[in-house]
Amino acid sequence: MTLLPFEYLGEGSDTSGSEHFDRLRAGLAKDASVRSEIEAAMRLNVDRVNPSDPGNRFVVGGAVEWLIAAAAWALGVLTIPGGHSTRGFDLMDLQDAARGLWSVKAQTSANKGSFRLTNGLGGSGKGFQDPTVFVSPHLPGLVFIDPARHKDAAEAVRVKPDAVELPFAAVAKHAQRHPECVAVIAAPKNEGRGAENPFLAYAETIATPDRFPRLATMFTAAKPATSGRAAEVAELLSLKQSGAISDAQFNALVNQVAGL
Repeated sequence: MTLLPFEYLGEGSDTSGSEHFDRLRAGLAKDASVRSEIEAAMRLNVDRVNPSDPGNRFVVGGAVEWLIAAAAWALGVLTIPGGHSTRGFDLMDLQDAARGLWSVKAQTSANKGSFRLTNGLGGSGKGFQDPTVFVSPHLPGLVFIDPARHKDAAEAVRVKPDAVELPFAAVAKHAQRHPECVAVIAAPKNEGRGAENPFLAYAETIATPDRFPRLATMFTAAKPATSGRAAEVAELLSLKQSGAISDAQFNALVNQVAGL
């Protein structure tokens, strides 16, 4: 993927206002390996799960947030007490640390749409209050905006009855005027190839044969046979011997495997 032509207007300073984003920007500029990995990982993200589905959009967006955190970790921008040599830490603590630096708003659409900053139940939400990294295939990279520092961009927000949005043009204009707020990468465009259903995959991890043998039959029946009936019966026998399923359940499942 090549970056779209983007003319910088050169009105920026040497810093984005965030030491951590400055280090992320510099790290991605210097480390082609990490830059290549995050671009490929974000491409795989949309090629596996199609964000055109409203439900999938949260999964894809959440993955982008984790991938940016992983890049920040790889570049030494994001760390924990004890440093990178520490093992066995809680990734959710690391996510909280990343969210303390910036929020992430990602788009993959072929169209240049507004970024939805907040939603509200019966209202528009709290608005544009947090430093935010914007991701889009139509931007020259990760674009950082701190509403407390970058007033021109923050003042472009639109308050709707159920949301607060920032027009794409405002983010693009900010990127042009403030190259210090751009960490150059090529974000992917959704090409509609994603076919995985993350909610189905998650449900299948819950309804496992060892805990819920009756519920699991739907998932196992949907899978094409790969190892033959003998292997399937052997697996069922193992479940029965372990006490996971009863004799009656075992017989019913064996009959199902045999097509009886």
